[in-house]
Amino acid sequence: MIKPAGYLFTYFYLTGVFFPRSTTGIWAQLTFISGHLAFSIFALLVARGAHRTANHFLYFVRLLLAAIAVEVVSFFATRHLAIYFGQRNALFTYAASLSLIAGISMAIGCYHDMVSQAVPADGGWNKKGLFGVPVNPGNYKMAPIPGMVLGLLTAGLSIFVTVYFDFSEGLFGLLFIVLMFLALRDEATPKHHKLRQTIYRGKKEYQRALIYSAALAFMFILVSLITKRFDMSRLYVYFAPVAATLLLGVLLERKRAPGKYLQYLSYAMLPLSIGLFCLIACLV
Repeated sequence: MIKPAGYLFTYFYLTGVFFPRSTTGIWAQLTFISGHLAFSIFALLVARGAHRTANHFLYFVRLLLAAIAVEVVSFFATRHLAIYFGQRNALFTYAASLSLIAGISMAIGCYHDMVSQAVPADGGWNKKGLFGVPVNPGNYKMAPIPGMVLGLLTAGLSIFVTVYFDFSEGLFGLLFIVLMFLALRDEATPKHHKLRQTIYRGKKEYQRALIYSAALAFMFILVSLITKRFDMSRLYVYFAPVAATLLLGVLLERKRAPGKYLQYLSYAMLPLSIGLFCLIACLV
């Protein structure tokens, strides 16, 4: 039920983008809000997927290719149908978040390696990484200091491209995914709990996700007030992730992992959906 809900919000948002004359007043506001809800729902799925995937680099590449495909279709819509999307599509933000997580993980993992080399064998050093993802794509070993430098550069580049190229939801969306990745970290799953069929493994994960998303929203609101850039319309952006976090505590998750072809279809859904809306807009 999680992905269908995300697609539903996405289609409602695209209806407002492609047919603005038919969605005015309160309907225009609802389509605007639904876009942020869709982003947040899929952002939580990306955060959970970063824990489950066996190949983070391939996950990143697939998201990046899908983002480029969406951008090509969006370019056609802008040039031939005068449709304006405002920001780069959300798949770029999702891909950048994986890059940011990998960069931070690489830096932390290499730092742990460097420190552990200086600790005696019986020193009791725990080398478990904070982020819990591979230090680098592939199975090769990297020296600690070059790995730390490369990791920090990767993380910094992820933030830079998100802000410079104006990816969807910007820095706020990027940090939201990283925080959800931390909130959904691996832990023992209780055999009986009310959230066992949702994206959350237990009540602690759910509580962490709510606290992190709410704290991020209030932090950005506070910064906007201090810098005198507060805009009421941005409240939708800041609190949509909180609403999505609450919503995913109710929506059930698939019991079985999707097959290979369904996985490929999920990456192609956004470019195909925008292409479909382009076709409808051309015909009406």
